[in-house]
Amino acid sequence: MRCFQTAAIHPSSGDEKNRTQSIRPLGYSLGCPKRALWPQMMENNGRDSQPSAVIMLLGTYEGRRTFVPDMKIRVGGNSLAVRVHRGKESAILLIHGNSSCKEIFRHQETYLMRRGHTVIIPDLPGHGSSSDAVAPTSTYSFPGYAAALKGVMDHLGIASFHVIGWSLGGHIGIEMWSRMRAVRSLLISGTPPIRLSPAGVADGFLPSPVMDLAGKRDFTPADVTAYGSAMLGKPLDRGSCLAAMIERTDGRARYWMVRNGLAERGKDEIAAVARCAKPLAIVQGRRDAFVRIEHVRKLTYRHLWLHRPILMDAGHAAHWESPDAFNRWMGRFLKYVD
Repeated sequence: MRCFQTAAIHPSSGDEKNRTQSIRPLGYSLGCPKRALWPQMMENNGRDSQPSAVIMLLGTYEGRRTFVPDMKIRVGGNSLAVRVHRGKESAILLIHGNSSCKEIFRHQETYLMRRGHTVIIPDLPGHGSSSDAVAPTSTYSFPGYAAALKGVMDHLGIASFHVIGWSLGGHIGIEMWSRMRAVRSLLISGTPPIRLSPAGVADGFLPSPVMDLAGKRDFTPADVTAYGSAMLGKPLDRGSCLAAMIERTDGRARYWMVRNGLAERGKDEIAAVARCAKPLAIVQGRRDAFVRIEHVRKLTYRHLWLHRPILMDAGHAAHWESPDAFNRWMGRFLKYVD
């Protein structure tokens, strides 16, 4: 992943030409928290959900520079960084995985913007440029994350939306999809539906030293490399933004997420996918280092799109490894549910 640069835009700039001329590089890398200038939000009557005067340069889009402001939204005492693109088509909430950040959806963000969707991409509490949770024991759980994201969508006034969830984001997505009327459909990737218990986790996930890292509180440099490499399906560049994202993650988020899951704090996901009538899509990498593919295949589903999981030639992060193929499947599913 490219470390995108930040640039400051004077709030009083006039037309687009003048706004472009007022940009002055700050020399920091976006997405690398130890080296980054994270967006400082403009105060407005005590609220911190307004677009920042610091604009994030996300890279090129068909040869043009794309500037997208993030906002901070306060939910339950937590300050969540959220990127929002308003469009005329249906709203899509993208939820990232454990020890990751919203930038992992860069390819899907561009694709969905082209299609005219409203796109909402938050950093989960304890991740990216969001604050660490003020109540970690409850927030760092599938229901806790789901409640935080419901607060984001309520704040934005979005009452109907689809969810795309990767890895941990898929588990949060199942929680929302099965409980919240506002969620119209769900696409998951890298997420085996499981019963929240030690036996359920063993059924859905492959045992490995890397899998054990998912709930480890304090990462060593070797842990960062091993976990990131398994997530991305290739050796992790320790100077990359994704390495910095893993390092930045609140270790309590990993610890309490796994502990709460093993304590059955959340929806029985196997029962949920068997009973929920709303559309579900599974787009899964067949070389996933974490997921038991046969477990995903053999489950009973009430409304599984195409009546089968879609298996791609990819690992755990199929949307990142093979974005064009993933986006084609995602686009077909969204056409089906819209």
